[in-house]
Amino acid sequence: MVACYRGFENVVALLSRCPFLDVNQQDKEGDTALMLAAQAGHVPLVSLLLNYYPGLDLERRDQRGLTALMKAAIRNRSECVAALLLAGAELTAVDPVRGKTALEWAVLTDSFDTVQRIRKLLRRPQIEQLSQHYQPEWPALPGLVAQAQAQAQAAPSLLERLQATLSLPFAQFPQEGGVLDHLVTITTSLASPFLTTACHTLCPEHPPALGTRSKSVPELLAQARVQAWRESKVGPSYLEISGAQDGEEEAGGGGQAGTKSGKDGLGQAGSR
Repeated sequence: MVACYRGFENVVALLSRCPFLDVNQQDKEGDTALMLAAQAGHVPLVSLLLNYYPGLDLERRDQRGLTALMKAAIRNRSECVAALLLAGAELTAVDPVRGKTALEWAVLTDSFDTVQRIRKLLRRPQIEQLSQHYQPEWPALPGLVAQAQAQAQAAPSLLERLQATLSLPFAQFPQEGGVLDHLVTITTSLASPFLTTACHTLCPEHPPALGTRSKSVPELLAQARVQAWRESKVGPSYLEISGAQDGEEEAGGGGQAGTKSGKDGLGQAGSR
């Protein structure tokens, strides 16, 4: 808990290998390690807890009935809120005292960055570029090309000239669905060379989505090992061995003859 509150990433990463650690342990105020990291705004620590600590309880509540998502929303930790929501935190959960959700708490505490981030996630609840079925085409491109061609053929009006002359360059966020947003999307997709050369996803069929509990890395690795073991068992070598055993049983006169062969019990196991 102290490491999560202070932001000691190396300590939290090292403690993930300890099998006797209770990641959901609460202090005297009911705070867990996830709550302390989320309300402090330590995004890397929140990602470490979500991805490398199996059995992490996202809906654990403190003495006031607040979850880690609510506490992060109250402190205007928009990146922590996004990480918790994409990991499966429940957005519709309410506290027992005021009866408010995390979004309502963000509005009440003037956490405008968090409100904007939650609403953006509600409009795009799935990270579609992390799926192998993602198509990198930009849907708005044909319309923008036609609009630019029409503007090039027509002479600009006096009002458009005045707006272009008197407009001041203010720093703005990337337009949703715009060219910069699409550039970020395709460079972070699974088809991007930046990702294919650096990492390999274990669940391309299930990209992160709002309200869907994602599995931790140890759970995904264990699932991949089990699947690889099952695939190796149904390979040609296993089929040949199974066929040889069946042939030996038929030559020996069936299952009963197979059970009588061998005094150490191996014949009984082979008959099953």
